[in-house]
Amino acid sequence: MIDLRQIIKTVPAVKPYLTGKAKWLAYEPAEYKTFDYMLAQLLGLIRGVYGNNLGGDFIDIMANLISGQLTQAYQQAFEDAGYTGFFLPDYLQASLEEAILNQYGYVDQLFRDIIDARLNGEPVEPLLARAQLWAQRWTEGYNEATRLITTEEGGNLEWVLGATEQHCSTCSGLNGKVMSSKEWDLIGIKPQNAPNSALECGGWRCDCSLVPTDKRRSPGAYGRIEEMQLSLA
Repeated sequence: MIDLRQIIKTVPAVKPYLTGKAKWLAYEPAEYKTFDYMLAQLLGLIRGVYGNNLGGDFIDIMANLISGQLTQAYQQAFEDAGYTGFFLPDYLQASLEEAILNQYGYVDQLFRDIIDARLNGEPVEPLLARAQLWAQRWTEGYNEATRLITTEEGGNLEWVLGATEQHCSTCSGLNGKVMSSKEWDLIGIKPQNAPNSALECGGWRCDCSLVPTDKRRSPGAYGRIEEMQLSLA
């Protein structure tokens, strides 16, 4: 399998000739600061395209922001797990690159939606509302990196409710459940990751977490969660 990122590092002169997803691997991550910072950047970018003050550079800027956001999330999760070192292990680096590339189609579609809204005289507010979902990618990245690290270590994860006042029935039912990271992966339930068919809330604005824990596995947890999923289907 060709390691495109390594080729780019070895022969940086190829960067101007890259297109599509390949081009995303060549972006230098922009600094990610906070959720509020990311949200402010996104709102400004959407308004810029809608007001015809920003063109195709929108995709480049978004790519840099998303790359920086997810990279910082993975690095923070790695540090919080007690590891040191600038470079992520291969399994985390591969997951990070996949997460970044997965955003490619969504960014392109958002750009098209903004253009269409402007040309059709549609309001910008629905597009601005979508910015909060993009700003939440850090949480998704951090949770995914934490899950992978815990799987690598053979540990358990506990579902912990987020800070929102109201939670969907699925998240409430999962609260406090402890299973091995491999079991959580096998059953296919993660917080966020909207659109998320495994959660009643769809993952939208979800701020729950799967947190590493020394607690013992919840008795019968897997079967109970399976039943919960069947009732949701």
